[in-house]
Amino acid sequence: MDYINLLHASGIYEKQTAKIIPFRSIDIFENAVSAGTGSFLVDGPKETVRIDESILPEDTTFGVRISGDSMEPEFHDGQIAWVLQQESVANGEIGIFALNGEAYIKKLQNDKDGIFLISLNEKYAPIKVSENDRLDIFG
Repeated sequence: MDYINLLHASGIYEKQTAKIIPFRSIDIFENAVSAGTGSFLVDGPKETVRIDESILPEDTTFGVRISGDSMEPEFHDGQIAWVLQQESVANGEIGIFALNGEAYIKKLQNDKDGIFLISLNEKYAPIKVSENDRLDIFG
């Protein structure tokens, strides 16, 4: 247990328990992930920040900045989405995808009609993934 000495106005020292806040270094990709038209994620610059671990979701691997309004009301323009890097996303889950080199945050829909990247904001049409497209999953 770590202690600190606290000096009172009277000049008397008192030992108190120090609260240790665990910080963690994590990358935030500066090229925004599109909640709209798409932008490429991994080629661009990134910033490494030290952040209080208690505010990160469990097993967070990296962060991405959101651009656009297609994932509202869940994600907003300029917000950081914390991502668990993995190679697959379950049907109906929100993920970070690269479709033909353009990065998106979308909900995955895989059904009898094919694979689609779905916006939560209903004013945006689903993006159909054709068999000739390249779809990469970041997490």
